[in-house]
Amino acid sequence: MPCPGLSCTRGSVTAEAAVVLPVIVAMVLVILVAGIGIGTEVGLQSAARGAAREMARGQSEGEATRTAQRIAGEDAQVSFHSDGAWVEVTVTRAPQVDSGPLAGGHWQLTGSASARREPHLVGDDAGGQSP
Repeated sequence: MPCPGLSCTRGSVTAEAAVVLPVIVAMVLVILVAGIGIGTEVGLQSAARGAAREMARGQSEGEATRTAQRIAGEDAQVSFHSDGAWVEVTVTRAPQVDSGPLAGGHWQLTGSASARREPHLVGDDAGGQSP
């Protein structure tokens, strides 16, 4: 006997919601994790720029490291590479997830920046050419 009216579709909405809801929750988690990662990477870029500016002004690597860690966090690793008039700073951080569905996950994020040292620190005008 055929189903009269809307009574045939009564359970289908619940079944569809049960299938779609986990997908929506997973998508929200992915968007949150990606947003946190992007925000952390922007902070690392800012920390690298700050440290590169310190080095360009003639500050020590220790001072530049403290500047980078003040911006990116105390657990950030800072490395320097100098090529004549130019200094490159790389700031790396490996955030870890301690709880929740992504517990145990960790990623390595990096930000880098270059700056030209002040002319009086280089000692010549030839170092001003960009790489």
